[in-house]
Amino acid sequence: MKKNETPDNKNVHDSPDKQKVKTLSRRKVIKSLIFVPIQISLFQSVIKAQGATSLYSPNQPMGKGEGIMPGRVSWVWNPVATNPSCANLPVSVGLSEDKYDAWFMDKNTNQDIVDKMLADGLCSISGKKKTADAWNSIFRYHNLKRGKGDTTYKKGEKIYLKLNRTAASGAINQEYIRQKDKPLALAFETSPQIVHAMLRQLVNVAGVPQESIFVGDTMRNLYQDEFLKYNAEFPKVNYLSSFGDGYGRIKSGESATDLIFYSDKKSVMSEAGSDKLYAVMEDTEYLINLPAMKGHNLAGITLCAKNHFGTHIRPRAAHLHPGLNTDSSRKGYGYYRVLVDIMGNRYTGEKNLLYILDALWSGSNWNGLPVKFLMPPFNNHWSSSLMLSLDPVAIESVAVDFLRTEFSNPEHTVPYISEPGVDDYLHQASDPKNWPAGIVYAPNGDNVPMKGLGVHEHWNNHLDKQYSRNLGKGEGIELVNIFQSA
Repeated sequence: MKKNETPDNKNVHDSPDKQKVKTLSRRKVIKSLIFVPIQISLFQSVIKAQGATSLYSPNQPMGKGEGIMPGRVSWVWNPVATNPSCANLPVSVGLSEDKYDAWFMDKNTNQDIVDKMLADGLCSISGKKKTADAWNSIFRYHNLKRGKGDTTYKKGEKIYLKLNRTAASGAINQEYIRQKDKPLALAFETSPQIVHAMLRQLVNVAGVPQESIFVGDTMRNLYQDEFLKYNAEFPKVNYLSSFGDGYGRIKSGESATDLIFYSDKKSVMSEAGSDKLYAVMEDTEYLINLPAMKGHNLAGITLCAKNHFGTHIRPRAAHLHPGLNTDSSRKGYGYYRVLVDIMGNRYTGEKNLLYILDALWSGSNWNGLPVKFLMPPFNNHWSSSLMLSLDPVAIESVAVDFLRTEFSNPEHTVPYISEPGVDDYLHQASDPKNWPAGIVYAPNGDNVPMKGLGVHEHWNNHLDKQYSRNLGKGEGIELVNIFQSA
């Protein structure tokens, strides 16, 4: 596999007293990545069979790339970031409290390495060598795009870090304690380590005051174990909760009026029409979306766009489900997709400063435990990755390719991830030419049609993972590989 970037990772080792993660040595990592011919042939046969249709034709970009380097998606991978021996078992399965073992613990996800992964990714999507310069470039690009002028961050501007905490609705008590006997408490969502790394970047590098930062999933909650981790270093940050009854959290209010308008006009989602959003979406100047990369039994996948199913103020998102790839009569291409409205809305879309997909751990469903990836180069290790981009369409397109390939493996096939139409919303978000007949996406309630939001395409194959710009073309996606080593 070609490596576009291989930054030095020598300064990320923990000191002996801090090292709690069972890490792999460089030799063990290399040994774990040995080429397995049988596995490769299985993947090739599955993807070749899928390619018999035109659903995932390779290297046929739609739309125009966005970003400082248009269409760039930076994939940072370091297998030492995650503990290969993590069992992810609740205490009720023959384990005592002191033997509780979960993916989100610092003994299983190395905070220092995640800090370095995030820094490298920020530099890659901005084309800078220093993270301070990267932040300046990212803010300037974003503000120019929004018509605010060639300006960087101004002290006092508020930023909201939107997490994915859907499972917290069923595995947490009123004191925010994670219910360790429930498998749902082990469901993979946004990793505490990437949240902590982002807080360190914003406060210590970008110069954002703690009190100007809001963190959480406004429809759900923050577990106490992660709150204590963040709060110990950043006590002035605003931590959000749907409970909002103390314990260091606050509850967001709601917008006075509806702020997102669904372009099907109730023809598909009869109970929708429009929605109010949580007030934090209106009050903050910037949004950083931090979802987990995983499958979803109703949508096929859940990434940055679908993470905003937790941004409207209704207690559940069932009213939006008909706009997904759920009903058998709507599988395929050319149907109304609610995710397009979400991506184009001024609050859930335009405010996004950058896009990050947490793929340190990944799985096949919204409430599932993480699984080890079998596809190359992971070869039966956790996915141990971050993906960053300034192009909202390109980053989700790359994630589709990873998830579709991984969960087509005969050893853990998940059919709904590869169903026709899972990426239909990306076709439509990339180019208005792909909109369904009779649908004009105007999600801001002003009847102004949205424009194309970025570039969509699929890679050439799962081994080389090359997109059009990697192949020397002047359009499409560029996947930059940042492969760190121990």
